[in-house]
Amino acid sequence: MYTNILVAVDGSAVSDAALHHAIRLAQDQRAKLHAIHVVDIVGMPWEEVDIQDMLTFYRQQGETILARAVASAKQAGLSVTSTLLETRADGPRVAEMLADKAHGIAADLVVLGSHGRRGLTRLFSGSVAEGTARLCGAPVLIVHGPTQKSG
Repeated sequence: MYTNILVAVDGSAVSDAALHHAIRLAQDQRAKLHAIHVVDIVGMPWEEVDIQDMLTFYRQQGETILARAVASAKQAGLSVTSTLLETRADGPRVAEMLADKAHGIAADLVVLGSHGRRGLTRLFSGSVAEGTARLCGAPVLIVHGPTQKSG
């Protein structure tokens, strides 16, 4: 049913859960896995920092996150590729970039983690998962993190 699965990774626990689901699906379907990380430079705090140092740091962090994802997929016996992208002030946002990549690799499925932001945070930052689902031509599996019990 699936031959190309795109999974977005950002190093968070929710992203790790999404990667785990994507790996299991790819194993079950004998699909190729494509891991992607987008450095969102548009949403970064730029006051009083050396921009080049910050960019270098986030690019290296993205490469490390992708290397871990690739290692996990290879350990599971999968064929895997990885892509590191970054947003630009005048370019597409993260959701558009994920949808474009999914289209470019003819993804049958996109797997994303959702951080479950609510209220004003969600209003102003938007939801990458929802945006990708809206823009993407392929089905999108949204993996939520573990729920926390109060009290």
